[in-house]
Amino acid sequence: MKAITIQRFGGPDTLSLADVPKRDPFGTQLLIRVAACGLNPVDAKIRAGAIPLPFTFPLILGYDVSGTVEAVGPGVRDFGPGDEVFFAGELLDPGAYAEYVIVDESVAAFKPVGLSHVEAASIPVAGMTAWQALFDRAGAGPGDVVLVHGAAGGVGSLAVQLASWAGCEVLATCGKSNAAYVEDLGADLVIDYKSQDFVQEVLEATAGEGASIVLDTVGGEVMTRSLEALMPGGRLVSIVPENLAGLSLDSLRPGFMRNAEIHLHFMERHREALDALARLFERGFLEPSVEEVIPLDPQRIGSAHARMETSHGRGKIVIQVGKE
Repeated sequence: MKAITIQRFGGPDTLSLADVPKRDPFGTQLLIRVAACGLNPVDAKIRAGAIPLPFTFPLILGYDVSGTVEAVGPGVRDFGPGDEVFFAGELLDPGAYAEYVIVDESVAAFKPVGLSHVEAASIPVAGMTAWQALFDRAGAGPGDVVLVHGAAGGVGSLAVQLASWAGCEVLATCGKSNAAYVEDLGADLVIDYKSQDFVQEVLEATAGEGASIVLDTVGGEVMTRSLEALMPGGRLVSIVPENLAGLSLDSLRPGFMRNAEIHLHFMERHREALDALARLFERGFLEPSVEEVIPLDPQRIGSAHARMETSHGRGKIVIQVGKE
């Protein structure tokens, strides 16, 4: 089968197209014929060697998959050949940038009816991250005021929609060029992070009380300053681990003074969240956001990685691997 692999950590030029053996499923595994796979910033971080985990080479990158079950292991109970599914791949064995991939049935879900494979492939990592951060960690619900940073991105765009669906007041930061887009997603107030002080804007919008929940998709100073925008007893959930080494107790002082809850969240793979997301997409409460569709080509994927590393895009980039 064709796959995009890396033989070492490095820049986008380490990506190459290779022929690799197609694996057979065993136990409760599914063999999936990949129709589309979504790109995530973590793909580029792994490629660059910025994620300190024991990956082995050659490594096939990519987590988000939408495709069709080709074959099943003898222990599979919930799926059969021909079923259309979507999921996020195994942490240390991603495998999405390929014509076929293996996944355990426990973390796969039926593709949302009415969505194309390209649209479905944009959902798993971003959708489960946003769902778990808002509901499992922060307990978002009616009456909450939720501040979403990076609201035009993959996680942020779904978080805005989910928070709005849950009955929250949604405040969102993004660049000026994405303001109308984020407002259309359901944000009640859009803050230009380049020209406006988001702490001041949040406090003014909430009569000085602050947000009850902050979802941080940016990290660094944005994370620590967000503590100043929290109401007493508020919850901050950060999904960005890279900048934790630079944090100091002094930078967290505003959180202490507010009795803030700080959650450092790493996405967990489970079918329940995907099933819940699928139902919301099927009922029209959520809309996928695909910025660009590219082929299974190392140069095009490398260029997409470079953009993810240097700019804030809108929605997701998706690789079209097979037929819809």
